[in-house]
Amino acid sequence: MAYSLQRFIEDLTTITNRYQEAEQIVAVAKPLLGELVKNPDCIAAQFKKHGGKTYGRYMLHRAARFNVTSVVWGPGDSAKAHNHDTWGLVGVVENELQETRFKRRDDGSKEGYAELEAIGVNSNKAGMVSTLIAPNDDIHEMLNTTLKNTVEVHVYGIDLAHYQRLQFDVAAKSVKFFASAKYDNC
Repeated sequence: MAYSLQRFIEDLTTITNRYQEAEQIVAVAKPLLGELVKNPDCIAAQFKKHGGKTYGRYMLHRAARFNVTSVVWGPGDSAKAHNHDTWGLVGVVENELQETRFKRRDDGSKEGYAELEAIGVNSNKAGMVSTLIAPNDDIHEMLNTTLKNTVEVHVYGIDLAHYQRLQFDVAAKSVKFFASAKYDNC
């Protein structure tokens, strides 16, 4: 029997009740998300739809210590370099997505300025899981370079909708505050 979203949520509830440290949560939960995203039917069809003008974002489960969402990236959809300010796991269910990882090189003391260094470009394919751990390993940029929609499951330690965090312009060496919009289903 395939590992289900409901079972993943139950397991993640146990994990986040047991562990407080982001590194432990991510280490224990990563293989479980990997198992979940191997199942192409792990999320319902209505949560695999593109948002229309931009990528689709759907809340699948909201809890005190974590949230599970689906994100659907259309061809050419992207999210410029940004941080998360929490721990996170991103698993690809369908297709693939290019992820560029960054390290911040400045100390953050100069308002509006940020110097990022690209430290890797990954082609995350179906079944793969990427991890984010704030504050030193949680800056990335996403791009769907394919001609098909890419479906992912995102898991974060906080609800990112309307949560103020940082968006970077790598070429201009600038940074500004932004907040993710509300989810398409709530």
